Parts: sequence; structure tokens; C-alpha cells
Amino acid sequence: MFKLQVASALMSVAAIATIAVAHQDDPKLRDRRPPVQADAFRADIHGVGISDVARGGFTSDGVTLQTWLSLSELGGYSTGNDCWGYVSPSEREYAIMGVNSATIFIEVTNPGNSQIVATIPGVDSLWRDVKVFNEYCYAVSEGGDGIQVIDMGDIDNGVVTLVNTVTNGGTTATHNVAIDTDSGYLYRLGGGPNGFRCYDLNASPTNPPLVATWSDKYIHDAQFITYPAGTPYAGKEIAFCFAGFNSGFEQTGLTILDITNKSNIIELAALEHSNNEYSHQGWLTDDLQYIYLNDELDEQNTGTVTTTRIISVSDLSNPVQVGTCTTGLSAIDHNLYIKGDKMYQANYQSGLRIFDISNPLAPVETAWFDTYPEGDSAAFNGMWSTYPYHPSGVIFCSDLERGLFVFQTAQIEISLVSDLPDLLSPQGESIEVRVRGLSGGQPDQDSFTLIVNDGNGQQSVSLSPTANPEIWRANFPQMTCGNIAAWHIDVATLAGQQVSLPSGGASNPYEILVADGTSVSFDDNFQNDLGWTVINGATEGNWQRAVPGNGGIRCDNPNDGDGSGTCYVTGNLTNEDVDGGTTVLTSPSIDCTTGSAVSYFRWYNNGTSCSGADPLNDIMEVDISYDGGSSWSNLETIGPVDQSSGGWFNPSFVLDDVPNGTIRLRFSVGDLGAGSVIEAAIDGISITKVDCDDLDSCPADCANDDGIVDVEDILALLGQFGTSGSCDADGSGVIDVGDILELIASYGPCP
Repeated sequence: MFKLQVASALMSVAAIATIAVAHQDDPKLRDRRPPVQADAFRADIHGVGISDVARGGFTSDGVTLQTWLSLSELGGYSTGNDCWGYVSPSEREYAIMGVNSATIFIEVTNPGNSQIVATIPGVDSLWRDVKVFNEYCYAVSEGGDGIQVIDMGDIDNGVVTLVNTVTNGGTTATHNVAIDTDSGYLYRLGGGPNGFRCYDLNASPTNPPLVATWSDKYIHDAQFITYPAGTPYAGKEIAFCFAGFNSGFEQTGLTILDITNKSNIIELAALEHSNNEYSHQGWLTDDLQYIYLNDELDEQNTGTVTTTRIISVSDLSNPVQVGTCTTGLSAIDHNLYIKGDKMYQANYQSGLRIFDISNPLAPVETAWFDTYPEGDSAAFNGMWSTYPYHPSGVIFCSDLERGLFVFQTAQIEISLVSDLPDLLSPQGESIEVRVRGLSGGQPDQDSFTLIVNDGNGQQSVSLSPTANPEIWRANFPQMTCGNIAAWHIDVATLAGQQVSLPSGGASNPYEILVADGTSVSFDDNFQNDLGWTVINGATEGNWQRAVPGNGGIRCDNPNDGDGSGTCYVTGNLTNEDVDGGTTVLTSPSIDCTTGSAVSYFRWYNNGTSCSGADPLNDIMEVDISYDGGSSWSNLETIGPVDQSSGGWFNPSFVLDDVPNGTIRLRFSVGDLGAGSVIEAAIDGISITKVDCDDLDSCPADCANDDGIVDVEDILALLGQFGTSGSCDADGSGVIDVGDILELIASYGPCP
């Protein structure tokens, strides 16, 4: 067990917005606490420190935190709720998380650097549930909205689109949504007194018709499956419903339905599980022999510890409870899912709990991560749900107060001790990492390797130990100043399980500029006219240099980006925005060298929070030219969804090659749709050049830099032996025999 320091988490005192009520007397409303405010933590970037226990944080065993995006980082929402996953055709992996008034899409392909891709707004409610069928996400809520149909077909390009809202079938409120991906039917669960409402996705995935309903009981949640060939119920579509009468509070338990014939739904069996208070949710084992069921109110109402019921469903007409399992804690169990021989539970205040169910009647808890440090009591705070089905093995979880957590469960962990540096020294750099085994994993120290390529060929360097057995030093070789170093670190267990830093490893290495420092070679805050040109291609709202004058009305930027006062804006009159075409702002020729970084402040809003007719469809393009403007290449595209709701952003780009020593920049903004409110602004253009000092031609002259390698240098080396001091003549990161040999070879006047 250990504690992981991630980021300062200060409780917000802002009031939580009014939220829609789910099933009658739902106790979640009584336990609401303000959302935790915290900066994003990404393991690929942020160091976790050495003395974690002294600094506080989350407790865990066998689970490593890769990314934490608090509700404030996700967009300032008041509560989190359900989550699900999606894998695009290119095999990039995504988390889908519900919050009180939106559905958020986050790429987790590189789990240690997860990034928000898009947000689809929705009605405000504590309860939101999402599921996926092919490239579509379906979101429902107790607050109404029916079924939001969201197209993820172009998610790899940052485009996620709400394509329809299905509202037929009675009340637009829904508690949960479930999909049988084999049969192609979607089921809305709950919402008022409802059991389920069934929609046919085969007929139309974007506008599915309502084909059946069943409301003999209230269904809180359910799993729908079509039994595969070779099983006793082959071809049958079966519903395992966590249901009861009177909104689920009476005769609560497991109800099994045969729904193969949608016009003749048959109840096969009903089982009231032991100590039943409120049947909440459950999941089948992969062999379809058992279902694990969680009761949401037994811990709170009867004072029992977290208890999961194990029910045999080999005979669908006669389900039998055959056992229970527990974490031994008081926390409420909420959602659980099963993948292979593992069960993943999201248990509110005790967080993620992972069980080995190789013996399905005797599950054994093997790993956990607690996202609620305040306690493990039977209250509705903390982790809401979990998703363990991504092919990579990445797990993510949603939390009521703390947002999205992305995890890995490898038996070895590697993490930065300090935050990732902005530059790497040409003379050689040392970066410390922590490596430790988890859940019985034994690190193979011979495998600890830095792999780096600064453009002159790949080099592999073994990590060096330090006095702390968990802390290892990655010693970079001498590299070419001005180049970009691509690097990663691989570590493995004795059993051969490998983990990389960053989480993408060789497929997504760190890329850091090699330089002794940087200095600003060009800076334009637009207080004076340095020769920028404007193409007035729009009927109104063309670029102009001005002090922002509308106070943020109707998507305008209320101020400039760098605080100097003036910036370029797209129109500066009241209710003036870009209309009827594209306006283009182009820089003069700017002196620039290879390896320099270009940065700027930008503001862009394409109508998501305004009254335009076609929001979230237009884009802003930033292009760069290396030949005076004869040809252009795209530097970045903003929108149509990501970073297109206003706010100042300050991106930076390192230029790998500036063949002619100059660049020009171009910013294009247009309203090409059905009349959106389009506003943009640019400020603080800066070019930062690379500074390179000469490499030390006499590293063995380490005592006093007197130009002679002599006895004083020998004494200095011996005094630093075993450390990483100034007499590290061979650049290995540790002063050892190699440095003695280097000193002997260099003895006498320096060259």
C-alpha cells in the first residue's frame, strides 16, 4: 500500500446546481458535497515526488494513477456520474464520461497524458448514463432529453457531433441505458415508473424506432445479452434486470426476462437476494454461469460491510444465490463489471476494487485505488462507475466529486520524480525516475533502459542506481544543441511485463528541445503596427487591431491575451461577428532559426454559448510559411468542438526546420455555415530562439577550471566519488572508475 501525491485538491464552496430527482427518495441527493478543485495530473508530465506519504493523497495497492482530470479541469461541472468506452477504427481508445450537464469525450490512448477531445452539452441532472453501439454514443438522463445520439465517426480528428435527440416513448427522463450489441437493440431503463423501453438500432442507429415496452416492475439497471451458439439458450435474447416494485424498493432483486420476441416478453424467474434493500446493478461472468449483484442500500440501511451477491444463472428459470464476497469495508457498492477472471467494482467511498474470480464462488480482492481519502463510510460520495474493457488494459473510473481517473494495473510502476523539463542540456542531462514493483511484481533492474535519439541515431543507456533503491537516474549522453530529442524509458519485471515512460513508449516518445537555454528573438504585443496585413473576406467582423470594447458580450473576448491592452479581434462593434466569408490575418516576415518555438495567445468561439443558428461547426486555421508566403502548411486547427467556446489559450510549437531563416504566420476565421456567432482574437506573438553554449572541451578540469588537469582535479574527483558532482568527466551521471580513467587520459594542459 502507498499514497500517491497528485495535485493540491481544495474543496470549492460554490453551491451545487439544482438537479433532477431520480427514483423516489433517492439518497444520493442527501450526501452531495462540493466538487473538488484540482489541477490536472498526468503521469507522463508531472512528477509524484519521493515522500508521498508525508504529502498525503490517494491510497492504493496494485493500481497506478495515469491521469486525473478533476471536474474543474473537465469544464467546471458540479458532479460526475457514469462512464463508458469507445475504440475507434484506428484503435485509438477513448473514455466517455457523464457530468451533470454534459457528456465528455477524452482520449486515453496514452493513458499518462489523457486529453479532452469534445463535450456535448445536455440537460442538468445528477444522473446521466452512456453506452456505445458502433460509432454512436447514446446518452440519457433523469433530467430529460430523451436519447441523445452522438456521432463519434470522426472522433480521431476531434469531431464529435450530436446528430439527433429521440424523445418518443413517454417521459423523456431515463435512469440508465443498456444495449445488446449482438442483437442491436437499445433499452431505456427507469425514468418515472418505467421498466424498459426498447428501440431498434438496426432500423436506424440515429433515429431508432420504439418497438417494445415492459413495465411490470421498475428496472433500475440491466444487462441484455443474446446467448451465443453452443449454449443451452443459443439465439435467445435475455434481460437480467435489477428491479422491483414501487420504484424498485419492494421485492427488489434479480428479474430474468426472455425478450427474444419483442411482442411476447416472458418473465422466466425472479429472485430476491439476501438482505435485500435495493437491487442496483450487476454483471454476468464471461461463461454466463454466474451473475454478481450489488445492493445499493444494504450497507447504509443495515450497517453491513460492502457485500456482493453471487447468483448462479445456469438455469434461467431457477436462479440461486450461491455466495457473497466483500471488501470488509463499510462503503456502498455501486457499479461492477467483469472481464475474464477479474471483477472491477466502483464502490463509492472506497473507490476501485479489483477481485480475482478465477474461483467464481470465492473471489479474492487483489488490487484497489481509493479516490475518496476522507473515509470509507456508507455514504454516496466518491467513485460512481468504472470501465475495464479497453484492449490495452487501461482502466478508467468516474467520480462524483473528483471527475475522471485513468489507471493501469501493471506489476511494475515507473514515474517521474520531478516534472518533465522544458529543455535537455546538450552537455548531458540527468532525470530521476522512481521504479517499483506492485502486487508481487519483481523489477528486473537489468531491463531499466533510456532510449534516446537526438537526430543522430538511437542510443540505449542503462539507468543508474542511487542511494534510494526505488530511485534511478537516466543519464542522457551529449546531444546536438537545437535538435529535438525523442526519448522514452523502458522497465520490466523478472516475469517479462514491460512498462514505459511516457505511457506511449516508443510509439509516442517525449520530444524535448536540446538547448542550454532560450531567448526571445521576436515579440509583438500589437501595441504598435509591425506590418500585419488583413484580407477583408467577410461581409463584417474582419480582423482589426483594437482594444477589446464589448466586455465579453455575445462570445467576444472581454480583454486582450497578454495584458498589454491591444490585440487583433474579429470586429469590435456591439453584436459584430464574422459573417459571410473568411477574414485572414497575415504576419510580416519574421526572422527565425531552426529549433525556435513560436507561441501566441488565441481566442475562438464558434457559437456554442451564443444565439447563432449553427454552433460548433466552423473552425479557425493557423498556417505557417517558410518561403515568404508562396506556400503554406497547417500549424493547428481549432474547432469545430475542441477549444472553440472562448477563453484565451497559449499554444507553442517547436519548429524542426526553418530552411530560409524566416517564417510568416496566417490566421483564418470564417463563418461558412448557417449564421453562427463567430468571434476570434490573436495576441502576444512570440518567437523564442535556441541558445547553445560550447561543450566543455576539458571536462576533467573539474576542480577550478584553471586549464590544467592536475592533482587538484584528482583530489576533487576522489572527494566526489559515487556522486553526480562536477567531476563527472564521462557524462555518465555518476563519478566512478570511468571518470578516473578519463582524468588520467587528460592529465596535463587542456587542449
